[in-house]
Amino acid sequence: MNALLRPLLPIGTAVLFSQAPALLAQERIEGKVVGTMLTHCDMSVKIGGCAGTMKLERKAGDKTEELTINVPLGTPIRKGTETVYLPALRGKTVIVTHAMEKNERVARAIEQLK
Repeated sequence: MNALLRPLLPIGTAVLFSQAPALLAQERIEGKVVGTMLTHCDMSVKIGGCAGTMKLERKAGDKTEELTINVPLGTPIRKGTETVYLPALRGKTVIVTHAMEKNERVARAIEQLK
């Protein structure tokens, strides 16, 4: 190993392991979208899509619970190979891959089921 890079190895390892919990903490939730609220839309080719929140209703045993999920701008939302926009999800069943950030659910990807 290059003598110049050797001192940087502990720093790189620390950065990798500090990010690992966030990568491992992603969870998938299936439910029905009962509401959306948009905060910003950008239809440019670079980012495309809308940011906002989504209310998701899911079954938890014999109860139904409603979850609020933040949807950042640029979150991929798909139905198969098609791009879907956040407002079009109302009433649809989806699977949301999300992570907890500052005690809030933040979507990483949303897949609309058929």
